Amino acid sequence: MAKPARAPALRPADQAVHGSGAGPARQRGFVFWAIWVNIATYAIYPTANWLASLRDQRYDFITRWDAMIPLVPEFIFVYFSFFPFLALPFWLVGQPGTAALGKRQVLGTLICGLIFVLFPANLAFERAIPEFEPYRSIFATMFLVDKPHNLLPSLHIVYTALTCLAICQAQWQRGRWGLCLLIGLWSVAICASTMLVHQHHVLDVVTALMLVPVLCLLIRPADVPPQPPRI
Repeated sequence: MAKPARAPALRPADQAVHGSGAGPARQRGFVFWAIWVNIATYAIYPTANWLASLRDQRYDFITRWDAMIPLVPEFIFVYFSFFPFLALPFWLVGQPGTAALGKRQVLGTLICGLIFVLFPANLAFERAIPEFEPYRSIFATMFLVDKPHNLLPSLHIVYTALTCLAICQAQWQRGRWGLCLLIGLWSVAICASTMLVHQHHVLDVVTALMLVPVLCLLIRPADVPPQPPRI
């Protein structure tokens, strides 16, 4: 009788997120890569914005369609729903999907950060603050914190699309097509909100969506026995 094939050995980084227990491994995997994604984001994003603010030359990645996009303040809540959306893989994505998602987000941050530094952009929209609360306070705070130079490709869109893809891949295999549709619609709404609150242009969104399949091709899930999502 042939002996069963031995599972491939894991690299140290993968050992940190694959453990003996499925539940603890999921938790470690999500937290491990969430930490690295946050380190990459908060090290690169503000630095690129600061460097762009020092440069005299900036680029206009603008199309005629941008002038047709209205400001819809109500979409600011959809825009910020991005943050709980990114937490969904903790429950809805198992291993090795979580590790692949984290690696793709880190690499996406590095690529976007390099482009931000090389091609700092100008925002075509006037940064108008709505007259009424709570939108006035929300937009004023957002404009104070986030300078309008890290535009193309939109990191907001890269994270959203990668997260949507990871969730749908995990849940589609479990026959949860309705959940996949809901996640897809939510991600589309987030993508639209980046333009409807005048934080990004059409090309910012398009180039971000073009980057996502490249990241998926460059980084594939590890060849290890899969662990199911928490839900």
